[in-house]
Amino acid sequence: MTTVEKAIESAYQTQITNLYNALSQAILGANGDAEDIAVAEASFKKGLAFAADIKARALNAAAQ
Repeated sequence: MTTVEKAIESAYQTQITNLYNALSQAILGANGDAEDIAVAEASFKKGLAFAADIKARALNAAAQ
């Protein structure tokens, strides 16, 4: 794995950690409200998809 690939992977892992922390805080703040929890989960899923897309684009750009 190249230095660039390692940096991209590290950035991706940081983004996932941030998404997890945001989900955790949103669920805590929802205080059991099912609708708020569902919104937090949907946002988390969107964030995961976005992070994966950016990672793939970055790896592709680095390979060119």
